[in-house]
This record gives sequence, C-alpha cells and structure tokens, in this order.
Amino acid sequence: SDLIPLLLLGCLGEAGAQTMTYLHQFSTVTGTDGAEPVWVHLIQASDGDFYGTTELGGTNSAGTVFKMTSAGSMTFLYNFHGGGAPNDGQTPEAGLVQGSDGNFYGTTYEGGTNHYGTVFKMTPAGVLTNIHIFQGQAAGDGLWPFSQLIQGTDGFFYGTASGGGARGYGCVFKINSTGSLTTIYSFTNGLDGSDPYAGVFQGSDGNFYGTTQYGGGSSNCSFGGCGTVYKVTSAGTLTSLHQFGANPQDGQTPYGGIIQGYVGDYFGATSAGGTNGYGTVFRITSAGTLTILYQFGATAHDGQTPYSGLVQGSDGYLYGTTLLGGSNGNPGPGTLFKIGPTGGLIYVHSFGGVGDYGVNPKAAPVEGYDGNYYGTTFQGGTNSLGTVYKLASPVSSNPNEPSSFGLGNSNSNGPNNVILSLSTIAGETYQLQFANSLSASTIWSNVPGSVVSNAIGGPLSFTNFISGIVTQRFYRFDITP
Repeated sequence: SDLIPLLLLGCLGEAGAQTMTYLHQFSTVTGTDGAEPVWVHLIQASDGDFYGTTELGGTNSAGTVFKMTSAGSMTFLYNFHGGGAPNDGQTPEAGLVQGSDGNFYGTTYEGGTNHYGTVFKMTPAGVLTNIHIFQGQAAGDGLWPFSQLIQGTDGFFYGTASGGGARGYGCVFKINSTGSLTTIYSFTNGLDGSDPYAGVFQGSDGNFYGTTQYGGGSSNCSFGGCGTVYKVTSAGTLTSLHQFGANPQDGQTPYGGIIQGYVGDYFGATSAGGTNGYGTVFRITSAGTLTILYQFGATAHDGQTPYSGLVQGSDGYLYGTTLLGGSNGNPGPGTLFKIGPTGGLIYVHSFGGVGDYGVNPKAAPVEGYDGNYYGTTFQGGTNSLGTVYKLASPVSSNPNEPSSFGLGNSNSNGPNNVILSLSTIAGETYQLQFANSLSASTIWSNVPGSVVSNAIGGPLSFTNFISGIVTQRFYRFDITP
C-alpha cells in the first residue's frame, strides 16, 4: 500500500525551478569555524533551526556542534576539546537527535578517557554534558561510534559502535538521558555482520533495523563478507535479514542505514557492488525479501558510491547522495538523487559545476518545514572543508494529492472535527489514519469508519470526529491499489 501524508500545520505549494544555494562554506581547521561535516544528516529542531556537527575545526581542531537558520546564519554552540579535561570527546562523525526533553544527543568517534569515543547531551544553549565514555572490548563496551542516535518509543536512545562489544566487531547499544548504557547486541562477524557504521531505525513493528558494512559470510569480499541488513529487538534478539555479495547483481558494503518508507517496507543503499560495481539502492521487507531498485554506474554521468542512507520526502520520493559521479568530471564529485519506492531514479543535482562549491556529500539531505532540502558536503567550499547547502526543487504532482481540509461542527463532541477531501483513483482502497505527534517511530492509528474499499474514482470526503481538546494532529491516507 502507498501512504499519502497530510501534515495539518500549513500547506506547501509547488516549488519553482531547481536552485542550489550554499548557505555556509566551512573555512578553517583551527579557529572559530568548523570543518568537514561527514555523515551529518542535519535535523530541524523544534525551534525551526538546523543542527549538525563537524568532525574537525573549532578552537581546538577537534570538531564542533553548530546551529544554522534557514537563511544561513551560523552559530557554533560547542567546541570539542580533543583530550585531557573535560574528556568531552572529539571528532563527531554523525549528526544529532533532539530528545523529548528538548536536549540534543550525539556521539563522538574519538576522545574521552580511553580515546574510544563518547555519548553526550547538549542543551539548546550549548551546555554539553558527557554522559558516557566508551571502554572498549575488554569491558564488553563499544568503541568508535560513527552513528547518529535515535530515541525509541521506550524513551531510550539507540545507536551503534563500529568496534568493540563482547567480540570486537561492533555492537548495538541503548542509553538513557542520564548515561546508563546497555550493550544489547555484540556482532560476531558471522551471518550477523560486523563493523556497523550506520545507526538504527525503529520500524512500525517496534524492532530496530540497521546495516553492517562487513561480515555476512560472503567470500566475494574481505573482512568476512560484504555486509548485512539486520533487525534487532530492544532486548537484543537479532535476525540477519540479508547478507550482501552472494551474486554479481547484489550490493556490497552499506555505510548508510535503513529507513521505513510510507509503503511499509525498508530502504537503503550500498556503497559498492551491483552490476556496475558502483553501488545500489535496495528495498527490503521486514521478513528479509530484498529487491534491487537501482544499479549505479549505468550511464556515463551516473552517480557512484552512495555513502549515505535515504530520507523520504513529502512527495513520496526517497532522497540520497552519492560521494562520486555526476556530470562534472570523471569520476565526478557526487550527486543528489531521488528515487521512487519501486525504482526510477531521477538526478536532482550534480555537485561541482561552475559556481557550485560543494563536493563529495556523504549524507542525505533533510526536508525543511519550508519544503526545501538542506544538507552538507564533506568537502568543497572556499578551503575544501565542506559546505551546507539548500536545494529548492520542483515537487512532483501526486494523483492522490489531498484537495482540501477544514474544521467543522458536525458532531456534538466539539468543534475540532476535521473534514478532509481528496481525489481518488477507481479500484483503490483508502484508509484515513492519524497520529498526535511525529517521530522516526510514530505509530499511526486508523480513523474509525474512515475507509472506502474499491473506490469508483472522483472526490471523497472523510470526517474525523474529535472529542476533547487536541492541540495538534497529523493525518495520512493508507492507499492500497
């Protein structure tokens, strides 16, 4: 089934011609500016600003945390120290997550007492607290975390460490806001994989989904295999869903993570492998059935080597980047692409053209509240130390685009009744769903009585009768062809 989202906090119109704007060019390794944002998936926080990290730069050359307005006004909130007091870590490789308490949580790849990395929390004002210092394999703890954290439905923050754990091949952990950390799974370099770079994503079934860059048992790759896709419970029961590298068409070495699309299945990319050897985009079910949606390197100016995971936009497309490839050189400094849930890749932007300063993106962009896409490039800019960009791109029309919504008084329960209308396609089934908040782990509920099976086409109207006071509510249609 397809899911058409309705966010009743305003309407986005169709964008004009595609425009790339560079909001910030990182300029110094030592000084007040940051340098080299790596696997930094920006987040737009509750205050409307964008937050991220750089692995280098800042006053101690150990990395920074920054916030930026949609207009490009940059504020550096924290400069990591990189050793000695206060043991706050250094080299944050991934971005942040905003917790339900309003604070920001993240990891550093190095630093801390043992130089194995840290987990930190930071207030919106930039006051940072080190809540965990990784101890390494000898203590059964992880080391060298590359991953961005997520907050699960149980309130814990979940992430991965690329090394350490009980066996030395990395682990999945959970940690609370005060720093109590539990290693819930240690990889073995068998069919389960090893060396997870990406974090995890909590699916609608409550399980956590992720990738490992190595392991899986294939003899076609070094380090024990070509990587895996896995799911793991919060209690640590892991199921290996796919081992890459079994055939020439399969992908290899996924650095990016997994997301769940509106259709319910999961999506990701591999940095290598596939028919042309330059990586793939794939779709996988919760039971492990994997479909390759695209093989990179098929054309002369195709993208190559996607290091990033994917994000799904409000238009239903999945957005990602490739580190190399594109139309500006050989092999080219990378691309930004979008792809549908069943395939059909579209090149949105090739980096490195005339007047285009960003190159080599390692993370996917994020869609802002304004409908534009915001992201980072690892290199490029004035001193080749990376950039932050904004891409305004036309939004594709959708045959099931909701046509109107409004508030009514058609029920005695109160004035908050929501009436939604949309155009339909004959033969499809439409179920209206709602949630009172949005997060990576939102669970949607069916609106009672708001389902039409085997539609005859034309407009439909649904009403959600709401009792009591509801300050916000989000709607979507679950559409089955």
